[in-house]
Amino acid sequence: MGSISKPKRSRGTQGKREQGHRSGANVTQRGPAQSIARLIADEIGLSVEVKPVGSEPDPLLRIAEVETHRVHSETLRSHTDADLVRQALALPSGEIALWSAPADQAERIARHALSLLDLHVTCQENQQLLAEVDSLTSQVVHDFEELSLIRMLASGLELPQTSQETDAFILASLQPLASGVGTESLAAILVDHPEGESQATIWTGPRLVADRDLRDFVARYAKLLRLQPVVRNDLLDGHGRGLDGVTELLMVECSSSGRVHGWLVACNRIRQPEDNTPWGHLGFTSVQASLMETVAHQLAAQLSNVRLLGQKEALFTDVVRAIVDAAESRDPLTCGHAERVAQMARCLASQVGFSPSACERIYLTGLLHDVLRIAIPNTDSHPPDRFCVPPGASINTQTDAGRQIIRGLDALQGILPGVLYHHERWNGTGGPEQLVGDQIPVEARILAICDAFDTLTSDHAEQSAMSVESAVAILQAGAGDAWDPDLIQTFVDHIDQINQICQR
Repeated sequence: MGSISKPKRSRGTQGKREQGHRSGANVTQRGPAQSIARLIADEIGLSVEVKPVGSEPDPLLRIAEVETHRVHSETLRSHTDADLVRQALALPSGEIALWSAPADQAERIARHALSLLDLHVTCQENQQLLAEVDSLTSQVVHDFEELSLIRMLASGLELPQTSQETDAFILASLQPLASGVGTESLAAILVDHPEGESQATIWTGPRLVADRDLRDFVARYAKLLRLQPVVRNDLLDGHGRGLDGVTELLMVECSSSGRVHGWLVACNRIRQPEDNTPWGHLGFTSVQASLMETVAHQLAAQLSNVRLLGQKEALFTDVVRAIVDAAESRDPLTCGHAERVAQMARCLASQVGFSPSACERIYLTGLLHDVLRIAIPNTDSHPPDRFCVPPGASINTQTDAGRQIIRGLDALQGILPGVLYHHERWNGTGGPEQLVGDQIPVEARILAICDAFDTLTSDHAEQSAMSVESAVAILQAGAGDAWDPDLIQTFVDHIDQINQICQR
């Protein structure tokens, strides 16, 4: 009994096969090793059997099982007295290829069989390497897309200031995340909404399940979600009661500094081509969970900043109201004037297309538009003929004081134009700088109309309140002279809504 060790890799055959040997080439057993055995049989022109390991107490098979790196041979004698050599070779599948070769060709056939096996193993390794390269390429592309998503979110982290802006910010963050995770629809369940809603749910795509049912399902995992993301790819097995239409779910908590802002929930993963590969995964995996967790941390930080900004703005507004109250306390008849003007200005600004944040800014401007009266005597605070005569010294005194007070406060720089120039007139005869038409800041033009209307419809020491109709007539008569004619028309068009503000 002899053996031939595995040679260095050789890709070619060594000579032509005898035609007589080729005529009998076949594989006598089907199984996992069929492809390599058939390759050997076709190339060496002999019948090849495939024997399972341990199937027979054959010494040749036993030694081939142990020494798998060579062809083992055993000389026999056939009925024609021609020498035959039985040869055995262990296959990568663990089975044994067995054939009989003429003694004078046995060494050549053994070496060729080893070369074929080496070629087959090399091809398998190459295929596996190509598959791994494809997988790594897909992973690199996926990682790049994730980094691009995170970078895009980080570069667009502008603090929203209103409920609508917050919802828009969340939706803008979730839409690329839904694409990156590969989900049919992604929902954000909020429990810390800036305007006090208990639980608002925002969807990036179709609403696959009722909001209440989704919140109830997430609530079951609230404790676990404090520790880690939760993936459920088994909802079709009875684990998703109440979530008809949802087969897979990925949930992550959105929290910062121990405060829970809500949860992100991905519903139903979109099938990808790689899911059909041997290494593919159906449903959500830790890859998608990690990406959602990263974005949830960024989103939580932003929501925390929004909450802190809201608290700061609320405190600032309270301070402004305290200042306004102090100013109005000098003239009890003007009590509530600043608040009414501020609300009317916000209403009018919204009708002419101001953004929500700009409407809030003009509201603050309205609160402070007359606070600078603390710098002038009481007798000049509301002259009865303020809409009929050119501006006097008191207006200039008030404006000069305004510049000195507000310019020292960085937080009030955005409201300075409205406060300083709401006494200007459309025809340029107002003060303090006799600005004409569009030269007057639009905030100041809005405040001038609202200030005039509230003054005309309020009681004063020198005059009683006019009717709404009389006040509107005065405003229309002064359109293009004292006030912006386009703004006057918009104001009149919404007089019922504005009058409700005055009656509060």
